[in-house]
Amino acid sequence: MTATISEERAPVPPPPGPPGPPSGGHPLAEALSTVRSALSQVADTRCWSLPDQELAEAVDQAQLATSQLDELRLRLLTEASGRDPGVGFMATSTAAWLAARHRIDRREAAREVRLGRALDVHHELTRAALAAGRVNAEQVHIIVSALSRLPVEIDPETRDRAEAWLLEQGEMFGPEDLRRLGRRIYEVIDPEGAEAHEGRLLEAEEERARAKARMWMRPDGDGSTHGGFCIPDAQAEMLQTALNALLSPRRRTEGLANGAESPTVSTTPRDADLDGRRLPYEQRLGLALCELIEHLPLDKLPQAGRSTPGVVVEIDYQALLTGLGAGTLSSSGRVSASEARRLACNGGLLPMVLSGESVVLDLGRSERLFTRQQRIALGKVQGGCVADGCDRPPAWCEAHHCAPWTAGGRTELANGALLCGRHHHLVHSGGWVVDVADDGVPELVPPARVDPLRRPVRHRRFRLRQRE
Repeated sequence: MTATISEERAPVPPPPGPPGPPSGGHPLAEALSTVRSALSQVADTRCWSLPDQELAEAVDQAQLATSQLDELRLRLLTEASGRDPGVGFMATSTAAWLAARHRIDRREAAREVRLGRALDVHHELTRAALAAGRVNAEQVHIIVSALSRLPVEIDPETRDRAEAWLLEQGEMFGPEDLRRLGRRIYEVIDPEGAEAHEGRLLEAEEERARAKARMWMRPDGDGSTHGGFCIPDAQAEMLQTALNALLSPRRRTEGLANGAESPTVSTTPRDADLDGRRLPYEQRLGLALCELIEHLPLDKLPQAGRSTPGVVVEIDYQALLTGLGAGTLSSSGRVSASEARRLACNGGLLPMVLSGESVVLDLGRSERLFTRQQRIALGKVQGGCVADGCDRPPAWCEAHHCAPWTAGGRTELANGALLCGRHHHLVHSGGWVVDVADDGVPELVPPARVDPLRRPVRHRRFRLRQRE
């Protein structure tokens, strides 16, 4: 069955044509026609011939004109909102008419109509400042929002004083700073009671934020899942802080290979993988979130029944041994054998190893994982991730078996190497190999595509120790 939903829409006129000369009608119509005509005359004029000073002044003039046009537009919308939209515009509301006529989002159209009414009824000072170009439309939204949070019992004279103060700040500060100042506007009115007033506002704001908390995820069917969330600011800042710690710029030491006595630290932020590719910020943020998830303390989460929450991967023994093939997660999702091996190193997955006859051979032997004491010892000896250029501390690293556990490698200090989640992934799926040198220091051996000679790379912290 197919359901058809129809919605009454205002007729959409064709795009306006080139402006003509002033028609001798209403002064507002004449002014707008003159402005459009003047702008059309310079529509194809190139800006390269403007000297620097004139260019800066032209940008200033354009900004002033934009503010003036924004004020006029809001004034016109206010007038339109006071008329019957069904009679004058054949629409259900002024916002619906505006959204259809100008092809803009309906919520934004409603926001503009509300702002125009607020300026016309309550905020004449702000309207005049916008018309004079003292503030811009974004600042006006912030000022009106800040004033709307003031208690209703405040007398008009005090409210005007607060509005004038915010307008003064708007001539010096941009939207971000002005928003912070607007949140503390009560200090201008009642310095002694400002703290208590802000506390009440924040409590109400936090309650609304918790009520709005949402999260959703949807598998894309191509090995990735996308989603979104809405959480309170405090928790968002906690998450941002954790991700920023994982995104800290790599410190690059230069000059060691040239016989320099001491390393020099590059001032250029660098966050590249072992192949030297620099990743976009959004991608690094996503990978940092993956790393954060992999280090969640599952043993501290609430238990379902009597079992600790965890993800089980069902995998054939030969696939786990060779790293070729795939495994099935408890959620019926699929992961490659190499990814299963990487996550199993850190206990992120519990492998259920099957023989060819689907008989369970192993369900995560305890000796497969390095113990807490062994991880502490590795952290003391290795100091963090052993991939050269990486500064992940031991707490954010995973203990990797240099000689694979599936190939008989022992879970002991001599066979362990600390790798952060990102470099651990590259070792398991990027062709890199961790080898223990004769002096017991783990080194990364690059694939032939990176270095045809496959020369081992030792972390500079070990090279520095040798020089001391």
